[in-house]
Amino acid sequence: MKKGIWVIICSLIITAFSSYRLWAIDQPKVGPVGDGIIPDYAYTEIYIGIYIGIGTLLLGILQIILEKVKK
Repeated sequence: MKKGIWVIICSLIITAFSSYRLWAIDQPKVGPVGDGIIPDYAYTEIYIGIYIGIGTLLLGILQIILEKVKK
């Protein structure tokens, strides 16, 4: 069960970090850089991180359930 809990904690960290990056990328910028056009590939890695985090969360929950069924 400890392994499943660690997997869930890691998945929540990955999802939170990716969600923060998605929020931060759309915040208005100031200074000489300004609000330039954000390329599409910048969003791709963020969405992949969110999907990996959610998938890992499901695997962690499944692992805990399977360990309880074995006992």
